[in-house]
Amino acid sequence: MESQVLEATTRGAIEGVILRYGLFYGVCVPSTSSMIEQVRKRRLPIVRGDGGQLPVISIADAVAATVLALDRAPAGSVYDIVDDRPVSLSEVVTTIAEYIGAPAPRRVPAWIPRLIAPYMARLLQMRMRLPNAPAKTELGWRLQYPTLREGLASLRNAA
Repeated sequence: MESQVLEATTRGAIEGVILRYGLFYGVCVPSTSSMIEQVRKRRLPIVRGDGGQLPVISIADAVAATVLALDRAPAGSVYDIVDDRPVSLSEVVTTIAEYIGAPAPRRVPAWIPRLIAPYMARLLQMRMRLPNAPAKTELGWRLQYPTLREGLASLRNAA
């Protein structure tokens, strides 16, 4: 789809801009709310050997970047809208537990997710480091929450 948008932009049919978002998180994001509930019930474990590095983005920062892109991005631009640092799923679980005051998550060996949740097992090994510098430089975008840890700190008040 990106190539179609860029091709149509090149032809002058539209003024397209591509925004590639990380995985959304935030107090009002349903997936985050679900994870909070699962962490409270100790249903989301930390997986030993979780080497994943997934791009994430606070919903508030994603909205801010989108508004800037609508106002400032030149047609045909492509931006990665992500936090300054990718994270593992285990780091997400650990941080949520810390901020909501939940008991420490259980630790499980890596073969368990491969057996019962193959999709999750693939996420545990995925390493996607995406640069957000072009969005910062060209759009003047400033992250309110540069990292997941800072973004999820608001859970202390929401939990």
